[in-house]
Amino acid sequence: MRGSGQDEHVIAWVVPNSSEATKNRLDDYLVSIVDLETEIHEKIPVANYAKHDTPAASWLIPIGCDRG
Repeated sequence: MRGSGQDEHVIAWVVPNSSEATKNRLDDYLVSIVDLETEIHEKIPVANYAKHDTPAASWLIPIGCDRG
């Protein structure tokens, strides 16, 4: 998640468990939060207005971030 309040943005992926699912293909697996909630049958606590957006591309990992 990025931002807060009316500037909240989220990103989600559904990645298959296969050798074809590589870091270079991550954008192929982007989904909206609504799609993810449907897939996992759970609600995700993010703002409703942000749940329908699917980014065109994965976000860049900031320099120094160890979550990669």
